Amino acid sequence: MDSVNLLAFSTFAGIAAFTPGPNNLMLAASGANFGVRRTIPHICGVTIGFLSLVVMASFGLSSLFAVFPQVLDIARFVGFIFLVYLSWKIATSAPPDGVDSSTTPISFGTALLFQFINPKAVVVITSSVTVYIGKADNLVLSVAMVTLVFAVVTIMATFLWTYGGSLIGRILQNRRALRLFNFTMAGLLLVTLMPALLDI
Repeated sequence: MDSVNLLAFSTFAGIAAFTPGPNNLMLAASGANFGVRRTIPHICGVTIGFLSLVVMASFGLSSLFAVFPQVLDIARFVGFIFLVYLSWKIATSAPPDGVDSSTTPISFGTALLFQFINPKAVVVITSSVTVYIGKADNLVLSVAMVTLVFAVVTIMATFLWTYGGSLIGRILQNRRALRLFNFTMAGLLLVTLMPALLDI
């Protein structure tokens, strides 16, 4: 990948990573309700799961989707159902000093597995592989560069959204205000479902 394509891809990856999507909205809600430290497993799950999907797509997963589009349809449907569940989980999250001890942040494993059915992640990665890796002369080097860029922007974006959410959580000290924030984030997460819902 030459410097021009690398710059173009880095711009694309940065925009994709920092714009609102299921991961960022869930991380902001988690930051507001549980703080940055307790959200770190969620951040790690998003990052490792996303990068694993990048590598897998680069070495043939995109071709599987092209040959068997029904696999992508199934993943989209499962992702839709799971996002509805996560929206409910966010809407019913307890504030940090809440009495509901059963409410916990999204775990590392859940966040990792979610990447494989996350509509935004699948679209971003499939587009990246098609445009920036599909015609590469050196596949391994191109995959390494794409993965590195995605790693940097994903780590930066996940921490930024989580930290932003934690600041909001500090501002919204009363339970009613934080509950309203949770419902708002859950609603926005449901809005991100619309493209997937139209394709189901």
